[in-house]
Amino acid sequence: MKLRIGTRGSTLAMVQTEYIAGLLNDLDIETEIIIVKTTGDKDQNKKLADLGIGVFTKELDNKMLENEIDIAVHSLKDVPTLWSDELQITATPKRESPDDIIIWRKDCDFDIEHDELNVGTSSIRRTSFLQFTNPNLTPKLLRGNVATRINKLRNGEYDTIVMAKAGLVRQGIDLSEFNYKKLDILPAPAQGVIGVASRKADTKINQVLEKICDKKTYIEATAERWALKEYGGGCQAPFGAFAIYDTEEGILNLRCELVDEQGTIKRVKSNEGFIICTTDDVELSKELGARVGASFKEIETFTY
Repeated sequence: MKLRIGTRGSTLAMVQTEYIAGLLNDLDIETEIIIVKTTGDKDQNKKLADLGIGVFTKELDNKMLENEIDIAVHSLKDVPTLWSDELQITATPKRESPDDIIIWRKDCDFDIEHDELNVGTSSIRRTSFLQFTNPNLTPKLLRGNVATRINKLRNGEYDTIVMAKAGLVRQGIDLSEFNYKKLDILPAPAQGVIGVASRKADTKINQVLEKICDKKTYIEATAERWALKEYGGGCQAPFGAFAIYDTEEGILNLRCELVDEQGTIKRVKSNEGFIICTTDDVELSKELGARVGASFKEIETFTY
């Protein structure tokens, strides 16, 4: 069997795709990598929220639907929760760190929690949670690949930047010349997870992909994504989610947070839940996510 793998052409996307290709090659599956340019790649100047839904995925989806590629490799946090009925996320290898980190130059003595600073990010979620903890932070649009973003920080175009730790780890980026710390905020749903998409009807391909799937990661990411789906905010919502499956107890825990803005007042709403299940109980993980996500439409959701 030979599989045509669709991917974006960024360095991170290629690293992730080559990793997936390697897992498939280990199963004696021949692979061909096909680079597809997406809307998010073509327009590097606008905010992601202004580009619409699926800015890093829809062109790859179309290639699958047109049978020009067999599977696609995504950063799963970029995949819309409302998606084509003909496609599915079939495999998720083991998750990398879900953390966000804030980075600044060592020659700058900043108090991240109090000083007036500009912060480079393209994420509404990160901006909203950061401004909740420090209203003096001013968001400044930051687009481009990892190297581009770090160079802009190095050159003084930004006081600080925020990035997903997973992308830095996967590319082996050395941050020794900078200060950095983990942000105490929940990640985007499925952050740090590689999602391998395929057509639902391709039974043989899907059976192969299931062999490279980490089931623990899959149900955790599914719960997080279903929470966002039920809330209805989309990939750019100020919504964080993190699920973790306790393999010894057989319990899947999910916690979610949302920044709610009403005029000049910002509040963080929080809720959590759990289910007893196995790593095969994908439908139960969806139910957990839907239940917690729906709670954000209710008045009694905990607020601080």
